[in-house]
Amino acid sequence: MRVTQQMMVNRVSRNLSGNISRLMSLQTELSSARRIGKPSDDPIGVTRDLSFRSQISDIEQYQRNISWAESTLGMVEQTLGSIAGFVHSAKEIAVALANDTYDSNARAAAAREVESIFERMLAATNTKIEDRYIFSGHRTRTAAFNASSTGVVYQGDEGRINVEIAAGSLLEANQIGSEVMITPVTVLGDGFDLDPGVTRNVFLANLNNGTGVDLGAPANGRFDIIDNNTGTTVTIDVSAETTIGDVIDKINADLAAGGIVDLQAEVSPVGNTLRLTPTANGTITDATALANLGNGAGVETVPGTFRVSDGGAIDVTIDISGAVTVGDLRTAFNSQLAAAGVAGVQMTINAGNTGLTITDATPLGLTIEDFSSQHTAHNLGITGVVGSQLDGADLLPVPDYTVAETAGGNVASTLGIEGSFHVTMDGTDLDPVLTLTTPVTELFNTLGADLGRIRIAQGDEVRSIDLSPAVTIGDVLDILNNSGMAITASINDQATGIKVEPTVNDRTLMITSADDLGSAKRLGIYGSPDVFGATLLLVEALDTNDQESIGGMIDALEKAANRLLEQRASIGAKVVRLETTNSRLTELNLSVLRLLSEVEDADILKVTTDLASQENIYQAALNATARIIAPSLIDFMR
Repeated sequence: MRVTQQMMVNRVSRNLSGNISRLMSLQTELSSARRIGKPSDDPIGVTRDLSFRSQISDIEQYQRNISWAESTLGMVEQTLGSIAGFVHSAKEIAVALANDTYDSNARAAAAREVESIFERMLAATNTKIEDRYIFSGHRTRTAAFNASSTGVVYQGDEGRINVEIAAGSLLEANQIGSEVMITPVTVLGDGFDLDPGVTRNVFLANLNNGTGVDLGAPANGRFDIIDNNTGTTVTIDVSAETTIGDVIDKINADLAAGGIVDLQAEVSPVGNTLRLTPTANGTITDATALANLGNGAGVETVPGTFRVSDGGAIDVTIDISGAVTVGDLRTAFNSQLAAAGVAGVQMTINAGNTGLTITDATPLGLTIEDFSSQHTAHNLGITGVVGSQLDGADLLPVPDYTVAETAGGNVASTLGIEGSFHVTMDGTDLDPVLTLTTPVTELFNTLGADLGRIRIAQGDEVRSIDLSPAVTIGDVLDILNNSGMAITASINDQATGIKVEPTVNDRTLMITSADDLGSAKRLGIYGSPDVFGATLLLVEALDTNDQESIGGMIDALEKAANRLLEQRASIGAKVVRLETTNSRLTELNLSVLRLLSEVEDADILKVTTDLASQENIYQAALNATARIIAPSLIDFMR
């Protein structure tokens, strides 16, 4: 095949063009320091490059989100700290002014100080950043709170502003104002005891704060009542009874049937216990304790000696220092005389069971007397000449009863009457639970409660509620629940009183008395469950010199301060999370940048070397072409 001149020119031109292209590519790579200038340079590398750049873009957006969240939450945390300080100051004023040290003038001055604290508190909750209210939820252009003469209303919403701080990781970057200042920190009436009284109609199941009376095994509803003076034991069976009246009737019936007629059960006049009332009958038995004699004054048993003498050969010292009961006394007297050889002399209990009788069958002309400065025989009512029979004085034993469990049961204890007694026994408080049917007249241990009007202020609305028609606790709750206010009234968790809770979370709740009867305090529902309301009520209490109400605000303010500290700690934890996440993103960004650099950055040393080599090749190609294709006169002529 013949190689023409044109073919040579074309081939040389293509080679030179390729050399120039490679030279320009290397120059571009060197000037830009990038290995990839267009997709065709490295299709696989371009795919990786785009992925890395997308990651870097996401990281930069996350970091911008974090920066915004940090500034917002930082302001929230700072504001919460300020509010907590205001609440703490209000609480300190309440603590100081709740005692008797200060007068009405001092409290009025303190009221102005608390007013100022309230205003600063309100201003803090309406804090803005970049013209956005930080406590208003999504309504960032609306002030969070608005105060009126009757309370405070939350104007924001419950909107949560979530920002993505990492792939699939969201963080709430705002704080809802109502949760800070209006969400209840306490429940009005929680733990308050209206002391429902014990009456005959109270069910056993409602006693002892609702745990009832133990009528189960092993005692099966039985307990013992023991007359210690006579040794008589009566087992009381209340297993089938349902009310206090049933129990009282059964105790009295079983006692009478068992021979104890000088003890009666009833409801205590105190109104919260059972009462056992003994009647002294003056009778003794061998079981009667010496300590019970003489209306409970007892018998001198230290040294516990007296003399039995005929003035001559018979002179016996009787020692009863070891005697505990009348039976022990008789045994000691009779045995010691017999041991001394004195026969026919006996100590017995008289026919009326009221005292001692000493008989002398002989008679021996005996006399019983105390030693000097001793009173044992006198206490026993037996001093004097025996003759054929000495009838001692009435020993007047004090009643002595014991109520004891049977077979390890718990019946008497849960009825509050376990134990021993000489005089009237008022048992322990039976603590009946409050029920819907509990009459208002049975509150406060049956003293009753005279109810009047209360005032409920909720945000910008206020109403006066009349409780006087209420007959039962259920009536009180119905009146409150039908008052038209956003509240729920119910029996508290302890079943000892009533509680009132708001059903909305966008306004303060304050309950006070509306007349001189003080019904709100009487029912234990005076106050406010939220921090704004408690602060406003503190101002009112200081202005009216109401020391009791001032003290009543301390608990709510203290709980509010603690809640604010907890919320601030929660915000602080979010800020720490943001900082940690930002630090991790910074490290990730550097790693992705390194990977991106490996994909798209040029090796400058290699490119420089290649460029120099390509320049030499290009120059050599030009020289070779000039020699191979020498221009002729005809070329110039063309």
